[in-house]
Amino acid sequence: MDFQKIVYRTDGPVATLQLNRPRAFNALDEATIKELREALPRAAADPEVKALILTGSGRAFCFGVDVSELQRPREPGAASSLEMLLSKAQEAIQVLFDMPKPTLAALNGFASGLGLDLALACDLRIAAERVKLSEAFVSLGLVPDGGGTFLLPRLVGFARAAELIFTGAPITAREAERIGLVNRVVPSSELGKTTEDLARKLAMGPALAISLAKQAMKKNLRGDFRDALKIEADFQKLCLASSDHQEAVRSFLETRAALFEGR
Repeated sequence: MDFQKIVYRTDGPVATLQLNRPRAFNALDEATIKELREALPRAAADPEVKALILTGSGRAFCFGVDVSELQRPREPGAASSLEMLLSKAQEAIQVLFDMPKPTLAALNGFASGLGLDLALACDLRIAAERVKLSEAFVSLGLVPDGGGTFLLPRLVGFARAAELIFTGAPITAREAERIGLVNRVVPSSELGKTTEDLARKLAMGPALAISLAKQAMKKNLRGDFRDALKIEADFQKLCLASSDHQEAVRSFLETRAALFEGR
């Protein structure tokens, strides 16, 4: 289908999903969330796509929920506009978090509230130097509900996450890098190339091993060390039987670059 609020494109093994409401700072309205819920499963299901980049157009990555949506009328007795919007947004974020392929957020501008939670649901975050990030839910008297209370403490620790969530204060890209919230900070002019180069590098790697490693890390966010060892052993059996592993061994012995097929 043709999207109106996002741009979805593929270039070989890399897909890019770009929020495209620059005049609204890519704030998430109902239509944009609907398109995210359609585009993300498309990327997940496409066997040709090996990595996904999520970014924004214009001066912002995503300014969070479009506050104007909160005033839209609903049928009597129906859930509030905000409840409906955030419920649908959670569905999109769940798909992004569960995606078996590497996901990268290219933070081209301000990421706030639900916009920051979108970035947190990605595996890697590359930020332009001028970016600021904020868990701004508290400014609306709300708690993060896009996964922020789960993901942020695991990235930066409880105390730093508590300060970011309780105050809603923005931090710079360099501060985000220092505390482990983003992986790299680059000049704005280099953001696209840096993210695409990294995505393409991951896409050309052993897709099965990367996917299983990602699944193991996600599962082990909730389990204990004994569970983690069992998961790793089970997944390693699959990797040892894979064509990619056999190709890696052959290429090492033959002193050449490996040609992975993702199986």
